[in-house]
Amino acid sequence: MKISTFLDLKGRTVVTVRPNDSISKVAHLLKLHRVGCVVISEDGKHVDGIVAVRDIVYTMAERESRIRHLSGADLLDAPVSSIMTKAVKTCGPDDTVRQVLENMTRWHILHVPVVDRGVLCGIVSVDDVVKLAIAEMDLEKGALQDRARLYQTLEELR
Repeated sequence: MKISTFLDLKGRTVVTVRPNDSISKVAHLLKLHRVGCVVISEDGKHVDGIVAVRDIVYTMAERESRIRHLSGADLLDAPVSSIMTKAVKTCGPDDTVRQVLENMTRWHILHVPVVDRGVLCGIVSVDDVVKLAIAEMDLEKGALQDRARLYQTLEELR
């Protein structure tokens, strides 16, 4: 299945924030939208970076000793650009879901923005890909079970 077809089913909504938005704002948006990442974009169309939940957690772990002695405000008020991944792996609408899953596995990433001619048009998460894979396996299982029943009926007729 092509990513464009998948996005037609899933939807094309992408939560974006600007590079100067605070890490605190990003954390609230992650919770509000129940997503694992946000795309950093100055204009909402082009990908400048990406921040996932784990980026925030890793940053907290790196600054643990400072956070223990402070209120944590320095971290929460910092611009998200200070922790974003700038070299974002993307895919295109003509890529297949399988290709994206293989790349997610190879790159050890959980989210892949979809870009069409340089413009952000969706996002695919590992959860999306796993749900689709399970649905496809269920379809294949049903087809195999139907075929087995057909062969059994043919054998009974002989």
